[in-house]
Amino acid sequence: MADPESQMRPLAPDGVRSDEPPSTTTAVFRKPKHQESSKALVYILATIVFLSTIFLIIASVFLRVVSPKLRLRTVSIQDFQYENTNSTSLNITMLTEFTVNNQNFGRYVFENCNAVVVYGNSTIGNGVVSGGRVGAKKMKSISVVMQIRSQNLNFSSDASDRMEVMQITSYAKMTGRVHVTKIVDRRKTIEMNCLMNLNLTSRSFMDPLCS
Repeated sequence: MADPESQMRPLAPDGVRSDEPPSTTTAVFRKPKHQESSKALVYILATIVFLSTIFLIIASVFLRVVSPKLRLRTVSIQDFQYENTNSTSLNITMLTEFTVNNQNFGRYVFENCNAVVVYGNSTIGNGVVSGGRVGAKKMKSISVVMQIRSQNLNFSSDASDRMEVMQITSYAKMTGRVHVTKIVDRRKTIEMNCLMNLNLTSRSFMDPLCS
């Protein structure tokens, strides 16, 4: 007698084994091409914005140009002649040290300039600050010999007769250019204005105050 299950099992087509499970087909869904191109465009724009931000940060830090600073650091007297008889005369040779402080990320190339010494409204001395260059984030020292020559000098009312102190001013104006790689090349003119007290009794200068 035949098995009931074998009687109910349908006959398989020729060439197909009846004990194989039925095959299943999985459909692959692909995104439309316009969606892929839109995402690529978004990525490109985001990259451009990111790189632009980085460039602006670099430019604001490394390519920004500020004015260097010119200062009178030290003053010493090499020769001193002072007469206060019928007329006051002054003949002084000073050894001075100027500094050029460059805080830029590029070198500063400067020209010769004239430093003057002023008392009241009169120019009583001068010296030449030699041109040169100072590297990025560097400070350069320059030695300058300055001469003070004055005849018939009149002391101002604020001078102390007891100490014989003269308040004088040293002024200089320097012109140069800041070179940051090959991108930035800017002209910068800097000024120095220093107040000094000259003690005629001790024949010495008090510390200069520069601005």
